[in-house]
This record gives sequence, structure tokens and C-alpha cells, in this order.
Amino acid sequence: MFGNAFKKILLVLLVLALLLGLSAGVLFGIIPALRYDVWRAIPDEQLATPEAADPTPSPELTPTASPTPTQALAPVTAEEWVERYMATMSEREKTGQLVMFGFSGTTDVQNPFRDLWNSYEVGNAILYGPNIKSTNSDGGFGQTKNLTAKVASVGNTDIPPLIGIDVEGGSVVRFRWRPQPVSARSLGRRRDADYAKEQFETIGAKLVSVGINLDLAPVLDVSENPMDTFLETRIISEDAGITAAIGSAIIDGLHAGGCLSAAKHFPGHGGTNEDSHAVTPTVRKSLEALQSYDLVPFQSAIESGVDAIMIAHVLYPALDATDIATMSKPIVTDLLRGEMGFDGLVISDDFRMAGLTNRYEVGDAAVRFLLAGGDIIICGAVSDKQQAILEALNLALADGRLTQARIDESVKRVLLAKLALGSWDIEAALAARTSEQ
Repeated sequence: MFGNAFKKILLVLLVLALLLGLSAGVLFGIIPALRYDVWRAIPDEQLATPEAADPTPSPELTPTASPTPTQALAPVTAEEWVERYMATMSEREKTGQLVMFGFSGTTDVQNPFRDLWNSYEVGNAILYGPNIKSTNSDGGFGQTKNLTAKVASVGNTDIPPLIGIDVEGGSVVRFRWRPQPVSARSLGRRRDADYAKEQFETIGAKLVSVGINLDLAPVLDVSENPMDTFLETRIISEDAGITAAIGSAIIDGLHAGGCLSAAKHFPGHGGTNEDSHAVTPTVRKSLEALQSYDLVPFQSAIESGVDAIMIAHVLYPALDATDIATMSKPIVTDLLRGEMGFDGLVISDDFRMAGLTNRYEVGDAAVRFLLAGGDIIICGAVSDKQQAILEALNLALADGRLTQARIDESVKRVLLAKLALGSWDIEAALAARTSEQ
């Protein structure tokens, strides 16, 4: 009997302990937390309907962090667009981007140039005096606008062409301007950079309005006696500093007009009285003399963002004992690109000139120019020379003398220059290409 009584007392104590524990749980908030966890574990479809809802207010919920939104994709850079586009190009189309050819015709590209350009997918053109009817009442601008539209339709490629011209002021202007742009020599004597910029902003805008997007200017050659050289009034000044300042203003003006610029004739044609159109000149100056004088305007042009630099068909024994500058890796790659930091387009002077043809066959010279680090080969309206250049480039690419990497390096520069003009919708062009392939 005593044992049963003891068991009852023990049971009562256990019940009291349980009641005390529940009271403490309510007091310190343990029970609501347990109820919330249980509620979270119940599937939605098993939750009570509003009519059967528990009248006890739910505990306050702790906000949970919102899911991190997917990060916006970084914009595609110009280089990435160009690389994607290049992946769709054939080898022939690529080599076609590395030439800038002249042609016969004032209303259209005449044969044999049209057929040649279509066959080899020629990507760029240059206009010379015979292409422009400067005696027209408007100075030749209207006729040229129609002509460049025709040029853009030739070449069997959807990549817009660079169309170049020489408009330097003075005697080299191609059109009949009103007013006539003053010569480089006059700009140098004025020593007025604002005036030079304004003149070439007008020139650049006018060229762009008729379909020309590259002006082969300014001339940055310097000479102690400019009138003793074949360049004469095309030289800005005897003073390298003045030439640099006016040259940079010309570049700024062309850019303000929406036109690309090409400084010439690197590394300087002013140190000789000989004309590279007729002979192969030699400039006998030390590297130090060139750096302190002839190269000064070119370095300034690079710092001013010049788009292209034209290489001279001239020998510089202190820089390269064997080859003219156009064929010289020490001059184009080591000096211009390496030491001077130029990463824009390197353009040759005309491949018809005796400064080159007296020493080299044009097809071999074309390959050597690219191996030296050049990008665009200029050749005027001589179709057999143009064909020799194109055949040599494609053969050199096929036999490995020119690597795909070397070609792509130059093609990329050319396409970036075209994209910088702002009129080529490369994204739409790429979409159209990929949909056709």
C-alpha cells in the first residue's frame, strides 16, 4: 500500500514538472518558435482555410534575403565584335582588306578593275586626280559622291571600304574648293593651330559628305631647306616643333570632321632632295639625328591619336642597312610600333613608285611589307600590279610565308578603323552573315 502511494506522489511530481516546463517555454518564447517551425514544414495545400484558421496570431516573420538577380552581361567591346566578325571571313576576304587600290573611272569602277576587285574581294580604294571632275560647277564634289557610292558596291564583300584621298592644302587638294585650302607651308608660317584645325575640320566634313573617310594628311616631313626638296610647300616648317603642333591640329580637325587621318612619310622624307616617285632616295642621318628632328612630329601625331602612318620608299642606313623603310621590320615594327608606341594602321606609299619598283618586284614587296609590320598596301590604277599583289598575298598565306596570325593582326586593325567611323553596324552585319551560313 505504501508502495502505491509512493508511485502516485511520483506521478504528481512529474506532472508538475511538465507544467512548469511548458510555462517557462511560453514565458521565454520557445513555444512560438517551435510552432513557427512546424508551420513552415506543413505543405501549402494542407494549411487551414480562412474559416478554420487558428485565431492565435502568427509570430512575426524574419525577412529573408531576396534572390540575387542575374548580373547584367558586360557590353561587347569593339575588339570582341571584330574578332567575332573575322571568324566568319574567308582568307581571300581577309587579304582583300589589306589593300587600297586606285582605278580608272569618274562615274564607276571600270574594268579590268571591277572584275579584279570582285574576284579578290578588294576592301579599300583610293581616289586620284583623274577620278575627280574638279572642273564641274561644284568643284567635283557631287560627281565624287556618286562615284564613291559605286565604289562601295564593288569588291564582293559587305564590309564597307576605306576610301582614301590626298587633300593636304595648297597644290594637293584634288577638288576645286571655295575657298581654296592654304598650303602646309602657309599653315606653318601662320603658327596658328586653331586656324589649321578649322581648315581641316571643314575638309574632313566635306570629304565625309561625299563618301571619303580617310585623308592622307598631314605631311610631317621636316627639312632645314624645304624648297630644296621635292615636297616644297607641302612641308609645314623647318622647325620640328611647329610641324608637330600644326600637324596635331590637322589631325584634330580631321577627326572633328569625322574623317580618319594618315601622317606621312615615316620616318621622314625631308632629309633628302631626291624624289621617291623617280628614284630610291637615301637619308644619311644617325638614329640620334632622326630622333631629335625628323621623328618629333610623328611622335606628336601618335600622341594626338593619328589613325594611320604612311611609310616612305626611302633608305635609312642608320636604321636598316638593307631595305627601304616600307620593307623594314626594324623601322616599322621595332621603331614605329615598339619604341614609339604606335598601334594604328601602317600604310605603304604607292607601290607604283620607282622608290620601290627599282629594287623590288611588287608581289614580293607586298609580302615583305606585311612581314615588316605593315597593314595596307596602296597601289594606284595599274591592274597588273594590283593582281600581282593579291596573288602574292594569297600564295604567301597558303604556303605559310605569311601566317594566319600575322594576317589577322592587320585585318583586325583595318576593321577597328572602319568601326571607329561609326557608320558600320557590325552587329547587324554579323547577324546577317551567320543567318546565311
